[in-house]
Amino acid sequence: MPSTPEELTQEERRQLRRAHERLRTATQEVQALVATDPIKNRWEPEPAPPEILGAARRELQTAWEELTRSYRELLGWEPPTT
Repeated sequence: MPSTPEELTQEERRQLRRAHERLRTATQEVQALVATDPIKNRWEPEPAPPEILGAARRELQTAWEELTRSYRELLGWEPPTT
């Protein structure tokens, strides 16, 4: 049964925190692979191999699904649609 944020148990709060952390980490991993700026006269980023980029994208998708599932189950909230 959905709760309000104030009604969440410690374990439910930990579940949400883990889901947020997983999504944050997955986002940072994808960012590091695709949005790294070069350092002038020192370093030029190379494209990530497709299998590494694919794995990072799958983890990002899985992390997003985990977070939205947690919000749906614990709080009855639906993610915004694009």
